[in-house]
Amino acid sequence: MAITMSPQEYATAFRLLAASARHPTNIHQIVTERLFPGLPEHPTLLDVGAGAGKVSERLAPLFDSLTLLEPHPEQSAGFHHEKATVIPVPLERYASNDRYDLVVCSHVLYHVPVSEWGGFIDRLLGFVRPGGSCLLVMAAARGPTHAMCREFCDTLHFSEDVAAEVRRKQLPHEAIATMSGFAAKTFEEMYTLCRFLVLEGCYTAAQLAALTPDEAERLDARIRAHAERCQQPDGTYRLEQDEDVILIPR
Repeated sequence: MAITMSPQEYATAFRLLAASARHPTNIHQIVTERLFPGLPEHPTLLDVGAGAGKVSERLAPLFDSLTLLEPHPEQSAGFHHEKATVIPVPLERYASNDRYDLVVCSHVLYHVPVSEWGGFIDRLLGFVRPGGSCLLVMAAARGPTHAMCREFCDTLHFSEDVAAEVRRKQLPHEAIATMSGFAAKTFEEMYTLCRFLVLEGCYTAAQLAALTPDEAERLDARIRAHAERCQQPDGTYRLEQDEDVILIPR
């Protein structure tokens, strides 16, 4: 029997990711400190792969208009803002002559084949106005979340690989180290989140389907052990995640 996650478990994982991840605050700090002083009078933002809109929501006070691309409407259904336009298409299908002062692409490149990263980054930069910037956010190859995922898979790609692609393209850039992570109130919530990170990030559907019942049971036990180690002194659970924000000026 294949190891799977129920719709309820997916919903729990997405809720925890949206509620507890700190990357929207990290991005806001970087934009405020490094970019905001140089923005024009009426700055515009493009958020590619916006998910639940947490990054755009955090940046909204700094921008006059927000454009969010999110190809999965169920993820962005709860986001509403008077400055925002949500468009349910992926980057490759976004046809617009608009250019933006900031283009943000946070935790999206995991879902793009590495062979297509160069073209994907070119397309992102094509939407940046001269004098604007692009921010690429990815988990880094360090810290607790990386250690957990590496235990199950050694072919994952992290921010260091994105930085290498940017260097290959000879683009000026800066990699800014940040710390994020995920919080849960109960063990079952953290266990569900760890299962999501491992099953979705480290295995293909075919690999999971090929597991024997014993192999599936052992895999779940290893994930459960990681979740147990996330318990904090106050009884809550936390899994830290090192991330890099790669800033590309234009």
